[in-house]
Amino acid sequence: MLLLTKIFILFSFFILQADFLWGMQQVKIGVLAKRGSIDALQKWSETADYLTASVDGYQFEIVPLGFQEIHTAVKEEKIDFVLANSAFYVELEKLYGVSRIATLINRNLPGQQTTIFGGVIFSRADRTDIKELDDLRGHDFMAVDPSSFGGWIMAWREFKKNGIDPLADFSSMQYGMTHDAVVYAVLNGDVDAGTVRTDTLERMSGEGKINPALLHVLHPRQIENFPFALSTELYPEWPVAALKTTPINLSRFVASALMAMSADHPAAMTSHTAGWTIPLNYQPVHDCLLELRIGPYKDYGKFTFKDVLRRYWRQITFLTLAVMAVFGVAAYIFCLNRSLRQKKAEVDELNRTLESKVKLRTAEINALLDQERYLREIMRTVADTNELLITSQSLENLLKDSCTRLAEHGSYGFCFIGLREKNALQAIYTDKDSAYSLREPPFAIDDPAQPFTQSPTARCIMNNITVLQELRSESDDVTPWSEKAGKDDFQAIIGLPLCTNIMSDAVGALTVYTRRKEGFEPEEISMLEELAGDIGFAINSFRQKEAVATLERERTANYEQTIFSMVNMIEHRDTYTAGHTARVARYSVMIAREMGLEDKEIRKLQKAAVLHDIGKIATPDSILLKPGKLSAIEHDLIKMHAVAGYEMLSKISMYEELATIIRHHHERYDGKGYPDRLKHDEIPLLASIMTVADAFDAMTTNRIYKARKEIDDAITELQALAGLQFHPEVVKAAVKTLQQIKIPATVDQLPASDLEKRRFSYFFNDKLTGLYNEDYLQIILQNNRGTNEYKCFHGIHLKNLPDYNKQRSWEAGNQLVKAIAEELQINFPDTLLFRAYGNDFALVTKEHIELGKERIEAFTSLRDTGIAVEITHVDLISQGFYTIKKLEKLEILSNRE
Repeated sequence: MLLLTKIFILFSFFILQADFLWGMQQVKIGVLAKRGSIDALQKWSETADYLTASVDGYQFEIVPLGFQEIHTAVKEEKIDFVLANSAFYVELEKLYGVSRIATLINRNLPGQQTTIFGGVIFSRADRTDIKELDDLRGHDFMAVDPSSFGGWIMAWREFKKNGIDPLADFSSMQYGMTHDAVVYAVLNGDVDAGTVRTDTLERMSGEGKINPALLHVLHPRQIENFPFALSTELYPEWPVAALKTTPINLSRFVASALMAMSADHPAAMTSHTAGWTIPLNYQPVHDCLLELRIGPYKDYGKFTFKDVLRRYWRQITFLTLAVMAVFGVAAYIFCLNRSLRQKKAEVDELNRTLESKVKLRTAEINALLDQERYLREIMRTVADTNELLITSQSLENLLKDSCTRLAEHGSYGFCFIGLREKNALQAIYTDKDSAYSLREPPFAIDDPAQPFTQSPTARCIMNNITVLQELRSESDDVTPWSEKAGKDDFQAIIGLPLCTNIMSDAVGALTVYTRRKEGFEPEEISMLEELAGDIGFAINSFRQKEAVATLERERTANYEQTIFSMVNMIEHRDTYTAGHTARVARYSVMIAREMGLEDKEIRKLQKAAVLHDIGKIATPDSILLKPGKLSAIEHDLIKMHAVAGYEMLSKISMYEELATIIRHHHERYDGKGYPDRLKHDEIPLLASIMTVADAFDAMTTNRIYKARKEIDDAITELQALAGLQFHPEVVKAAVKTLQQIKIPATVDQLPASDLEKRRFSYFFNDKLTGLYNEDYLQIILQNNRGTNEYKCFHGIHLKNLPDYNKQRSWEAGNQLVKAIAEELQINFPDTLLFRAYGNDFALVTKEHIELGKERIEAFTSLRDTGIAVEITHVDLISQGFYTIKKLEKLEILSNRE
């Protein structure tokens, strides 16, 4: 029975697991395995796991693909996304319609991030016969693969620029299939030279596989801020692209997740990347493939017989029919000589017609060439504008510079970008150097009474489509110009909606004015539409970054508010801690500046000093507020505040560094401190500075049982403890900067407010009467030396109270003392009242009062007791400093005695 139960439980577990897995939709990402399948899986599996965790309902899987396998996988739709080199992407885009969604940010060494790469051509360093590209003629050469962009095609282009034909000039041309194999082949002497993509040599060196000193880079190039060995032009990094069959929503989710990946995420670290960015401009890749006539451009410029038939089939058909007509006419003339003249005239007319059509066709071809040149100029302008999407630091600069770059094209007379807010354009950006200008916004886009609503700009936003308008007359232009003159040469206007994604409403519009008589070409419109989409995506990116920054600022403010609320709680519990905290922060900043620390470190130290006693929130009031000396156990408990503060703050990322400083601000240089007994340079420097500032404030502050030191004495003690308790260099700086500091005489551990005095006196209550005891009286007298708050002291001595106790019992004596205390409180409500040494009471007042023994002896509690009263008076202002002396009775002695 037990066995059946276990089998049933296992079966149920597997059923549940299967249901979970079946509920996830599988998504395959094809990755070009340039260094083999194992390396590809190791690099990119973490990214697949990251996407699985970030995109709900999908299970992502990495599919390594060789150079020859990618076309088949995309064509047969065996994968959903493809990550390959830039040349593969351009070819797959042309052949199968894949579309890029993000571009990789490459990282090889710490702090190095690039979105571009190139190729490096190299030989062994000991090959003295191969030092330049031209030296490769007649030698063996190895590339990664005929289709490898970084591992061959970039180098091929450089060879062509330098007049080298690899197939004709090299003794052999070989392919290693992986980048590592090419490097090993050159090092082993199997070939004379080779080429791989940039960062391959640095990665293999970092992995300990090669010694880069054994290699020599041919045709080296130095590009600012590019950290790798380079021999070729630079091209955009690998893109990740979606197949045309991949759902749009899935593509959007994947793009958002990738661009949200931080540079220090485990997936980024494993793939040696710094995350992902918006798709870059891949026109340089097109130019490279076009120049080499490979990939999608392999047949570019060839004019075959099929092309002749496809382009000139009408003319060929017409010529064939004409020839047939000529033969028919000749036969007819041969047979019917009667029509000779008539047919000859028809032939002459036919010849004239053919000549005119040839001229017309020649003109059409010239027009096509002019159109091609024009479109190339447009392509360059759009490509230059696209570069701004990466380099611009702010949204305003991006939009203004985009308009400036477009306006530099000769045919574009003017352009502007308007951003929508509700149903009006609230912000307008134009070419800063333009001779034309618009009126100040806003411009309503849905008000029929406003002419602007009929403009291409307003219509493209409201309908979310491209709107083209020809300007046949001046009245057709409803643009809100600030001045109308000089706009008559514009031939057409195009308004293009700016959308943050395919499904969103337009957030604005790009409007372009052309002087070209033919207006806008269809291909030109397509390029401008793609540019508008990229600008819309960039607008969304800037706005999302600002939203994220706002949230981060709010989160930081909330953390700081919470932390400083806790500090405020401690200050309300213990005013001394508040004043002490402020002074330690001040002294710490002064010492740090004397030591020449950077402002950033000084600000960090100041924050840590403000929070250094935050752990005391966990210290019981009975210990924290105890005004006297602590016991060993109490001292151990209060020492825990350093660790408590660390544990509270270390769990918050923005306070991690401060937490470490706070944890170690009670360590000693000789290793005898707490909590970790660190010594010497094991202690963080900022913590060592705070230790000296903390100790200096303690030395120069009045304590209940210990008077404060003078500054010179405190400095001397710091110097004496340098190298033992304190860091010697910190002490040197403290001696220089704290020597001239002014410390108020009232800086002490005594309470300031009435509430604090009551809490403080809790530790000094007389147990029988509830009045203050002689210890608190001593504290009041000591503190009055600096404040002169109290002016008058009266002592009340019960002369024969011991006899009363003997006659009527100690209990009766206690009841009498309590009754006297109650009457004193009733008669002197605003006076500090004390019971001292059993037989004495004391009154301390802020103003002088007259008190005779008759007033006390008149108390109801003293009637018929036989108790005699003796009154003593001391002027607290005139006699300066006082101490309590207990002989037969309570006496107050001044410093003069």
